[in-house]
Amino acid sequence: MITRRGLTQWHIDHEEMTDLRCMSFTAQTNRIIVAGCQGVMFTIDIDKGIIIDKLQTEFQYTMMKKSRYLCAATDTGSVNALSLTDFQVVKSWKAHGTAVNDMDARNDLLVTCGFSVRHLGSPIVDPLANVYDLKTLSPLPPIPFHAGAAYVRMHPKLHTTSFVASQTGQLQVVDLMNPNAINLRQANVSFMLGIDISPSGEALAINDAECSIHLWGSPAKVHFNEMSKETEFADVAPRPPPLEWSSETPLSMIGMPYYHERLLSAWPSHLLFEIGSPPAPIDQAVIPYLRPAEIGHYAPNPKKTRRYQVENTRALSTAEPALIAPKFLSEKAREQQSRAKSEGSISDTAEALAGVKLNGETEDDPLLKYSNVEIKYSRFGVDDFDFR
Repeated sequence: MITRRGLTQWHIDHEEMTDLRCMSFTAQTNRIIVAGCQGVMFTIDIDKGIIIDKLQTEFQYTMMKKSRYLCAATDTGSVNALSLTDFQVVKSWKAHGTAVNDMDARNDLLVTCGFSVRHLGSPIVDPLANVYDLKTLSPLPPIPFHAGAAYVRMHPKLHTTSFVASQTGQLQVVDLMNPNAINLRQANVSFMLGIDISPSGEALAINDAECSIHLWGSPAKVHFNEMSKETEFADVAPRPPPLEWSSETPLSMIGMPYYHERLLSAWPSHLLFEIGSPPAPIDQAVIPYLRPAEIGHYAPNPKKTRRYQVENTRALSTAEPALIAPKFLSEKAREQQSRAKSEGSISDTAEALAGVKLNGETEDDPLLKYSNVEIKYSRFGVDDFDFR
């Protein structure tokens, strides 16, 4: 069971629920009865979402409608009138020869449409819609419909008015108490699959084989429910503004969601393990003495290390200066005087940054531009330092 907003309230499963086909409300508004082509019916409490009772039955039901009685259609073409208190069969009619295709019950009237087998051996739609009086539990004169009565709905306000439709789209509005008062309409559909009427009686919906719904009614004043209430939907999340992505776009333009937990990128130190070490590089002096063998190459031991001594390849390399500090203005002035005769020399900035490495990274590293520079003072003071 779900709410109008689409949220699931409860779900019921039972080992004897093998082929459920229909359901209906009972005399108690908080309970429903479900049945199908199986030997057990279930009454369910819709407030608690639990099974109240199991009822054994010898009929296999395919459709249910609630009125004065609980009208249930079987898979053999019969219609049973069940009591709303104990769900026992009060009356049974053989409505159609093969199966009941559609039916509707309102107040004291029940109208059914179905199939019967003719002389050709295949089931066809009956040209009659059977009518039954639920007050006296007796049949009434049927409604003739030569196009084939396939679907039927009772008008919710006009108690004796019914809508009978064929599979080809022909629609007949007839008064059950006066069958001669007939109003015919034709729906522009290829193959009709069903009809339904709104609780207000002002709108008629028709669905066809092309997955389309045709809505009939007055465009000016049609309304569907007597006490309509808007369906609550989830708030629509605002879409982010469009962003022109290019090589000049800063990463700060991409927003990050708010978080309160530790990020996955903050990997703890106790989960860092050494899974292997790179092999020691081969001495270049050994390469000329290598000789091919069945597997790989071999050479004499240069005996530069002791026996069983290996090189620690994980040893940190010699720390290089983090950043070569730029020269003082006084030093640059003296160098410019000494190189005054040479033209086209490398610029001072390029010369200062040539070959600079920061933690083993070259000058192409973008982080180099944001590194801290240690200021060294000369005898001329801060004014001698080149801040450019």
